[in-house]
Amino acid sequence: MAHREQRPQNLDGDTLTSIAMSEAPEATVVGEPILWEKLPLQRLPHVVLLLGLGLSLLVYFATLRSLEQKQRAYFEFRAREAAALIDNRLRSYQQVLRSVSGLFETQPVVSRAEFHTYVEHQNLSEHFPGIQGVGYARVVPPERLAEHTAELRREGFPFYEIKPAGPRPLYTSIVYIEPFSGRNLRAFGYDMYSEPVRRLAMDRAVDTGDMALSGKVRLQQETGTDEQAGFLIYQALFRQNQGHETLAQRREQLLGWVYAPFRMSDFMRGLLGEQAQDLQIDIYDGAARSAQGLMYGEDLEAGQQAPTHYESMQGISLMGHGWTLRIRANDSLLTRVESRLPATLGLSLGSLSLILGALVWVLVTGRDRALRTAERMNAELLQERARLSAIIDGTRVGTWEWNVQTGATVFNEEWAQIVGYTLQELAPVNIDTWMTLAHPEDLKRSAEQLQAHFEGRTGHYEFEARMRHKLGHWVWVLDRGKVTNWTDDRQPLMMYGTHQDITARKQQEELFRHGAQHDPLTGLPNRVLLGDRLERALLAARRDNGELALLYLDLDGFKEVNDAHGHEAGDVVLRTMARRIHACIRASDTLARLGGDE
Repeated sequence: MAHREQRPQNLDGDTLTSIAMSEAPEATVVGEPILWEKLPLQRLPHVVLLLGLGLSLLVYFATLRSLEQKQRAYFEFRAREAAALIDNRLRSYQQVLRSVSGLFETQPVVSRAEFHTYVEHQNLSEHFPGIQGVGYARVVPPERLAEHTAELRREGFPFYEIKPAGPRPLYTSIVYIEPFSGRNLRAFGYDMYSEPVRRLAMDRAVDTGDMALSGKVRLQQETGTDEQAGFLIYQALFRQNQGHETLAQRREQLLGWVYAPFRMSDFMRGLLGEQAQDLQIDIYDGAARSAQGLMYGEDLEAGQQAPTHYESMQGISLMGHGWTLRIRANDSLLTRVESRLPATLGLSLGSLSLILGALVWVLVTGRDRALRTAERMNAELLQERARLSAIIDGTRVGTWEWNVQTGATVFNEEWAQIVGYTLQELAPVNIDTWMTLAHPEDLKRSAEQLQAHFEGRTGHYEFEARMRHKLGHWVWVLDRGKVTNWTDDRQPLMMYGTHQDITARKQQEELFRHGAQHDPLTGLPNRVLLGDRLERALLAARRDNGELALLYLDLDGFKEVNDAHGHEAGDVVLRTMARRIHACIRASDTLARLGGDE
């Protein structure tokens, strides 16, 4: 500040004039005086102001062009994100069909009640929005059509018929579908193989042995009101203990298909969250855009479409089929990019020009006024800094800064809130704060990922770790970061990153894993998990030259219990037996249910 206080005295017009008069020798001036000599000192603020305003206009137009580039980049990011969300939702529904097909693979016969119970435990409406249901379509050879119809009628459906009627080389019938109510009742008994679009996807599922996505169809669930385009996902089922590695074997051993139907608008509902109004999405079946292939959105002529700033075409290819997405930006998306920046920056620079002009005027007119202006500018800078800090805090993502060499760290409040603390409660914070809260098993793997990043083998550090919550439980966080500053000898210096709470996602993954490895009726390990544990136990016994005991228990007369008292009574018997046997074994033993002919 002492240096700034001296400058106005050095720039004082009277002082400069007196020095020039005292030091300059008497001489005759030759030539025209330069501009600054011709310019009166009182006009200098006006010159500074005009130059500053001209510069502000140049910056305004340059920033405006930069804003348009940022809006385009942000739109492209959001368009790719929307396509990825649609792709991810389709992939998540594949897990449902894999789980249901696992039920058929672990049991010789799956009854209607077992299918109902298993699907009901999946909580489709809660965990998989947009799915219409899950069903099972059985293959019916023509010679078994009468027998199949009679069998279904004996199950309590006296008017059951495969529809549409008529002779054909092969029949299929939707015999199970859950929830078995509402719109889904209209699909019961429908032969999907009789319709060309569905048949194409069903054949692809058999030929590839993998899941297949159908083209655009009208679902049997439609009632004529509020109709939506539909599509289906198929997974072929084959006979157990029979080879189906080749195409011929798969066709010969085919039992049927588990499948899931979808109504397109229901499938898309809630996918983009609170920012759904930012984008206008049209989805077409296949690679071409046509009114007939439109599955979602509005196929309007160019003159009917609302004006849009940006448009992007995205493709999704999954399960042997593809969609084309036309994504357009709405005005609400563009406002998410700092659209006021050019005007703000132009005004700011214009204001700065006024301030500079005023400062020059202050320097010309007096020291006291310059000090008051400097104080006002300092206050404005502090206010801008507070505003930027509020923007960062509003992201609700934990952020961290780490000096790798000293261990000093800076966390924001959200970082502490993820584990139930405030920064004040964790003070003083340093790298040991992270090491204390992280799960011991995760620290070693985290260190390995960090070392890989430090050595340049990975562009970013990314790791999923458990952290101890203030209440005692573990929470999962996605830890991401990158070294941005290095020492002169290429050692990591400053690293910046984020923490994101992913506990809910990890819990959902655990639910899927448990459902695929456990019997839904008794809660015991199923055939898949038993096989894995038995294989591990055999390897351990061979390694240690030990022994292994395996006991098979069969419930004699269990079929008579079902026949006499119904499947609900049989279920009670199974759960009771499981509970009693489990109480008699050690914690290190495994009790599993293999299923039977009950």
